Amino acid sequence: MTDEQVEKLMMKEIRKRDIIFYDMVGMPDHGVDPNPEDKITPRSEKGIRSNRFENFGSPDRMRELLCVGKYNPYDDSPKLKVTFQDLFRFWWNRCVVQEYVVDEVLGDIFEYLTEKLRPPGEEPEEEMDVTLDFDQIPLFPLKQAA
Repeated sequence: MTDEQVEKLMMKEIRKRDIIFYDMVGMPDHGVDPNPEDKITPRSEKGIRSNRFENFGSPDRMRELLCVGKYNPYDDSPKLKVTFQDLFRFWWNRCVVQEYVVDEVLGDIFEYLTEKLRPPGEEPEEEMDVTLDFDQIPLFPLKQAA
C-alpha cells in the first residue's frame, strides 16, 4: 500500500466508526460531547455519548481501529488491515522528524557493531548498581517521646 492508501484506509475506519477528535483525545470511561462549541444547550440535552474507543493508549487505540475482525483488548498483536512495513513507512514519511530519529538509529547500530567487535572472552563493563534498599534508609527518623 502507498502512504496515501494507508491514510485513506485509516480515515475510512475513523468515519465508519463515527470517531471525532474528542474520541481520539478523550478517556474511554468519559462521555464525549459531539458538539462542544454549543454552549447554549444544557449538558443533559446535548446527546453526550460514550467514547468510541475501549482503550486508553494511542497504540491500543490504533490496534482497535485497524484490527481485522472483532477487537480483543487482551491480544497484544492482532492481525491488522495494514502490514507492518506499510505502517512503518507511513510513520517514517508522515509522522516523525527523520533527522531526530536518525541519531537514535545510528547510535543503536554503533552499539550493535561495537558488541560484534568485542574480543572473545572479554566481558562488557559492569553498570553501576542503582537499586536502593529502602529498609536500610531511615526516611523519617521518629524520636520516641520520653
